[in-house]
Amino acid sequence: MTQSTILRCCAVVLALLCGSAAAAQEIDILSVVGRPVLALAQRPELTTGLRFNSGGHRGALAARLRDPGPPVTQVAEHFLQGWACQPSGCRDGGVFLAYDRRDERIYLMLTENGAVRLSVPPDPRGWPEQLRAGVAEFIPALAEAIGTRP
Repeated sequence: MTQSTILRCCAVVLALLCGSAAAAQEIDILSVVGRPVLALAQRPELTTGLRFNSGGHRGALAARLRDPGPPVTQVAEHFLQGWACQPSGCRDGGVFLAYDRRDERIYLMLTENGAVRLSVPPDPRGWPEQLRAGVAEFIPALAEAIGTRP
C-alpha cells in the first residue's frame, strides 16, 4: 500500500468520525486517480449525468470506456480527467471524460471513424482551458478549440 493510499484512507476515516459525509465523499472520488477512466465513469457523481447525456450513444460509450488508456489524473486541483481508445487509435474510437469536482460538471467527448460523435457540452470552445492538455493527448487537433470562446 502506498503512502498516498494510506493518507487517503486515514482522511476518509477521520472525515467519517467527525461526521463529515461530504468530506468523505470528496476524498472518495479522488480514489479514481491512477485508475482507468471506467472507474471515474462508474462514480455515483457521474453515472446519472452520463446516462442522461449519452442518449443514443450509450452502447458506444460503454464500449469505449472499457478500452485501454492512461490512468485518471487530477488537473488544477478540482478536475479529474481520463480517456480510453481503441487499439487502432483515439480517432477511430475513443472517449475523453472529465469531471469538475467544484462545479459538479461533466465534460465528455466520444470519437468514432475520425469524427466527434458526441460532445458534452457540445461546443468545446466553452470547455475549461485546464482540460486542453489532456484533450491534446487524446486527439491533438481537438485541443486547439478548447477554452477559446470569448
